[in-house]
Amino acid sequence: MKRAFLLLLLSTLSLLGDEPWPGVPFTEVRAYAWRDDKETEAVILPGMTLKPGLINKEGALLIAEQVKVLLSAVTGKHTWHPVAACFYPHNAFVFYDAAKKPVASIELCFGCFNHRIEPAGTSQYLDFISLASLFGAHELPMGEYPDFEAFEKDFTEANRGERNHNI
Repeated sequence: MKRAFLLLLLSTLSLLGDEPWPGVPFTEVRAYAWRDDKETEAVILPGMTLKPGLINKEGALLIAEQVKVLLSAVTGKHTWHPVAACFYPHNAFVFYDAAKKPVASIELCFGCFNHRIEPAGTSQYLDFISLASLFGAHELPMGEYPDFEAFEKDFTEANRGERNHNI
């Protein structure tokens, strides 16, 4: 039984560490949310520390399938969408190595459809619907949006009538 568990654990770790982005080994990813305010310029501070005031201090642990959704949402080609010049992030994903040290991060502003990612190397446009669904699955707000449905409605309306194309 121990051997089967160890093999399952190693295959999961291998799966999570072989992606082209972030390009560094990681063993887990956690989703974080902060309360909505228009003063926040960063939620991931120098040294990949988290800004105080977290809604979920421990972070929501993503399962392997959610990590696949996340990686797909930030890599590859995605539909063009408008991006505002502002950036007030209230959500983040942090990738941790086996020693629980942060090795990569994604900061998101669902209000302006903008992002900041470390290390670089992801898509220019992200799949914000998929990213929002991950926060929704963990019942976390997305800035001014209390749930996934509210964000999806506004994002869809913001893109209605826009010229959509893949970048």
